[in-house]
Order: sequence, then structure tokens, then C-alpha cells
Amino acid sequence: MAGTQTPQTVHALERGLSLLAAINKFSPASLSMLVDATDLPKATIVRLLHTLRAAGYVERAENKGYRLLPRVRDLFSSVDRESAPTQIIRRMLNDFATIVKWPAELMVREGATMVIEVSNRDSAPINLRRFEHVRFPLLHSASGIALLAWSKPRQREDIIRSALLQEKSSERADVAKTTRRKISEALARGYGVQDYNTPIEGTRAISVPVFSGDTAVAAMVLIFLRDALPQSQVDNVLVPKLREVSGKIGLQYSGAQQ
Repeated sequence: MAGTQTPQTVHALERGLSLLAAINKFSPASLSMLVDATDLPKATIVRLLHTLRAAGYVERAENKGYRLLPRVRDLFSSVDRESAPTQIIRRMLNDFATIVKWPAELMVREGATMVIEVSNRDSAPINLRRFEHVRFPLLHSASGIALLAWSKPRQREDIIRSALLQEKSSERADVAKTTRRKISEALARGYGVQDYNTPIEGTRAISVPVFSGDTAVAAMVLIFLRDALPQSQVDNVLVPKLREVSGKIGLQYSGAQQ
């Protein structure tokens, strides 16, 4: 019956709101970042951006990224756009940035990926170029290894087994072996590590788990340039600070679940 069908315009609105949320979260957001964050086709995002720019809700920044214009606030003037725990975590990360200077992000697991939940890149004194994506492969990221390393053994194996299905069948055995080696190294070292040569050569991410009770539910990541810091400063200064803020965030997770 026609009365039970969902109008097509509802889907268009949903896509537009999803795009606005992604721009708000990662502003200034590149086109590839928005594709990654929304899972929408590139052509669809281009059309939506054209419409939103014409309507005065979005502008293209000088660095080619997109950001929201003040008119968007009118849509949410009576709505709290972030939950209270998220607002508190964001303030924690901003305070953390004033201490360690380098950018940090809270990552959560979505399937076989780790996704940026909260970031302090806009407030961190050291402004590193952003990655061109917001999702990172669980088995190939510092946050994913940290989350796995401190997960309960049975849960860890279930997650690894599921994530391996995203790898090429011919590479799964090698990826599984490498993943377990990285987990062992993380447990011995006390944190996960992943090096990148993009967007800046020599970028390093280190990560520690965030616990709710005795369960690892997320991971905190600190991003810096590998050659800019001596290892002693990383181990003796940055990692303890990272663990400290991770513990505070864990209390927010625990409180939200009570």
C-alpha cells in the first residue's frame, strides 16, 4: 500500500544530516575523509555539498576541506549536540593537549576498524596534518593492537578471527601471526605502536586501552613525529600522561553505563 512506503526524501535528508555530522566532527574535512566517515558514494557527497554550500550551511576552507557555517547553529539551537560524557571527554583531551602539546584521539571499535570518537587536533599546540581517513584497520593500527592486547583472551580471539575475514585469504595467516606478535610486544612494552609515512613521513601513533571496569572498551592514541622525541621522553613522560587521561576517560565510560 502506498501509505506504508517510506518517501525517498527521508533517505536524502538522512544522508544530508549524516554529512553535516561528519563535517562537524572532522572540520575542516576533506572529501576523502567524508567518504570514509559516512560510507556514502563520492558522487552523492559532492551533490550534497553543492546543495549545502548553496544553502549557506557549509563552506570550502582554504585548505580544500569543508567546514560548517554559523547558520547550522540555528538547526540545533535547542539541542545538546553531544552527550554529557562526550563533552567531558572532549574537555579532558583539550586539557591533555596543553600538557603534552601533541594531538591525541579517543578511538572506538566498529567491526574490523577503529574509528575516531573524540579528537583534540583543533586545540593541540602542535598541529600535525590530519590523516585522510577517520577509520583505521583494527589489525594494523596502534589503537586496535592496544584494544586487543588488553581484551579478555576469548574476546580477543573472537575479534581477531572476525577481523581476519577482511584480509585477503592468501594473507590471513601472515596477518594473524604479525597481529599476535604485535600484541605480545604491546603487552611487554605497555602500549601499542604503529608507524606511518603519510600524511607526514615518520608519523608515529602510540596507544593505551581505556577500561570500563575490567573491560577494554576503547583506546587513547597520541600522535607525534618519531624523530622529534627521544624514546626516554616517550616512555617516561608521554606514556604515563596518556595512561592517566585514559583512566579518567574510563571513569566516564563506567559512569555512563551505571
